[in-house]
Amino acid sequence: MKERQPAKRIDGARAISLVDVRSRRALMRQAAKMAPPIEDTRVADAWARQDRRDIARKRDEAEEKRTRRLKSDGGGKEGTRLSAVSIKISAERRDRMAMRSRPGTFEWRYGRNKQDALFHVGSCLARLWEKAGMTVSSSSDLLKAPGGSSVDIPESRLIAIDELKGFRDELGVKPSERLIDYCVSGLTTAEIAVKHGTKERDMAPVLHQDLRDCAGFFLRHGLG
Repeated sequence: MKERQPAKRIDGARAISLVDVRSRRALMRQAAKMAPPIEDTRVADAWARQDRRDIARKRDEAEEKRTRRLKSDGGGKEGTRLSAVSIKISAERRDRMAMRSRPGTFEWRYGRNKQDALFHVGSCLARLWEKAGMTVSSSSDLLKAPGGSSVDIPESRLIAIDELKGFRDELGVKPSERLIDYCVSGLTTAEIAVKHGTKERDMAPVLHQDLRDCAGFFLRHGLG
């Protein structure tokens, strides 16, 4: 039997195969029958959103429970206390978070209420100092030497060491030691005063001036 060809259009346009059109329509109808109802899709989305809310609520409840336990204990170990701190997220947004610190420490004095420029200077010094690995006893003299051995030292640590070059020379041995005790080691003003053989009320303005000198060092060298 001879296969029938679609009739040619008298206007010269491309002939349309009705068989293909019917098959596409049949597939579309079959897909529409197999698709779930719109109401079921909306309910599934609502359930998924509720599951996410439940997970977030459990996480927040656990965090609040830990915070309440710390408050009931007076803050935590070693005399630490909790403080509500306002954190700047962007130029328009701020958020509140709980910060734990000991009274008399750098975080307590400069980060508890208003986090000014000196708080960011001390925090930047602590980050650079720890990134440079200065808490390791074998690397305590790397900042003194004009060029130390860089064998097996990570690149990020070398960058931090280069940024801190001249820190001890420019600020002096005693001011740099006080700043490390204050900003990195977390000693209180009273502990630093005992270490240097003076009174706490006399040490507080000295540490404040050390932070100002550190801010000048960062400004001159483009750090922070």
